[in-house]
Amino acid sequence: MMSHLARPVSTPTPSIPMVPPKILWIDGVGSYAICDQIEVAIGQAFPGNQVDLAIRGDISRRAAIVRRHGEDHLIQPLQTVHVNGSEIDRAVVMHDGDLISLGARVGLRYVRPTQLSGTARLELTGNSRWQPLLSAALLMGESCVLGPESNCHVICPDWSSKVVLFRNGAQWMCRVSDQANIQIDGKPVRAPFPLVRGQRITGDEISMTLE
Repeated sequence: MMSHLARPVSTPTPSIPMVPPKILWIDGVGSYAICDQIEVAIGQAFPGNQVDLAIRGDISRRAAIVRRHGEDHLIQPLQTVHVNGSEIDRAVVMHDGDLISLGARVGLRYVRPTQLSGTARLELTGNSRWQPLLSAALLMGESCVLGPESNCHVICPDWSSKVVLFRNGAQWMCRVSDQANIQIDGKPVRAPFPLVRGQRITGDEISMTLE
């Protein structure tokens, strides 16, 4: 018997076109989708398919919905979905380390490095690929930590300090130590500062772009 919290299944139909997630490119580390909406649709990657996270693999047009519920994330099956080997027929809460199978060939791992934050990382396992190519998808809570420690949401092994992304209403902000000598598009800036698409953020160790 699964220990996950069950929720009634509903199949939401989007009323407006979905906007592709922002992508955070961190030099020397990887690229990460910033998924900060309440619901994230996962499905097959092909032109015109309206999903938030697209996978190049053998799955349905819309395979599952990940929903933020308080500090937790639930996965709702829209096709055959297994969590840790057990098939689910309704939305269940995911826990750190859970292995999710979408259909027969696409695997995901849910990673929540710390219970102090509602942010988690969704990684592909096996041979499937995100479209566009990503290192992982970040299911955003109220804050997200980038840094060298194992409990960071994105591990940046060559950094000596942390960067914290946090919500301020509808805006994402970035907080980093003043000693990092941060610049945006070549101009010095003091933290915290708004995180805006198109920015090039650099510092003594930090180099990243939000697209």
